[in-house]
Amino acid sequence: MRRIDQLILSMVSDESLRNAYLKVDRAKFLPESSAKFAYDPEFADKPIPITDKVNTTALTLGIKMLDYLGLKRGDKVLEVGTGCGYYTALIAEIVGPENVTTIEVDPWIARYAEERLQDLGIKVQIGDGTLGFPGNSPYDKAVIWVALPTLPCLIYQQLVNGGVLLAPIGTQKTQNLFRVFKADPPRVDKLDSVIFMKAQGLCGFYD
Repeated sequence: MRRIDQLILSMVSDESLRNAYLKVDRAKFLPESSAKFAYDPEFADKPIPITDKVNTTALTLGIKMLDYLGLKRGDKVLEVGTGCGYYTALIAEIVGPENVTTIEVDPWIARYAEERLQDLGIKVQIGDGTLGFPGNSPYDKAVIWVALPTLPCLIYQQLVNGGVLLAPIGTQKTQNLFRVFKADPPRVDKLDSVIFMKAQGLCGFYD
């Protein structure tokens, strides 16, 4: 077992996520120059660059977010901000690749991720993820890997009743992670303080 594994597995309450973490090789999703840092304890809490403008979410934070979602086999999941595709692969390992819809605004990053997700047969949609992806809705879970200025109501509307949305919401500099359960009235949990890149798109930031 790698040195970092004990730390990561101690954070996870869900057995299916533990198994996915041990099965999916993060190094495969990083650029060759950065692959050596995939499981380096020094980078556990740090984002790793994919390009000069795009990073992958720090391992500890990404795993914690998926644990917050409570994913289970058969869940239909919307992922906004595919990035390098690593967390997409973890989600797919748990829920089944046929149940994953992932959308990325950057065409180059979308192609990068799709190449690494070929074995799973996952197509990365290119477009404005702040609008969700109504064509495959409704979803049981939605996870957003970019900062938003407010609750993404269009994505919330694309959830089933009882569905869960996880999103970083706040300013361009700092955000809080919110978990929202679709209900009447909705239940909102304020979780951790986080820092994500700002969302581009209609419901993202404008300055």
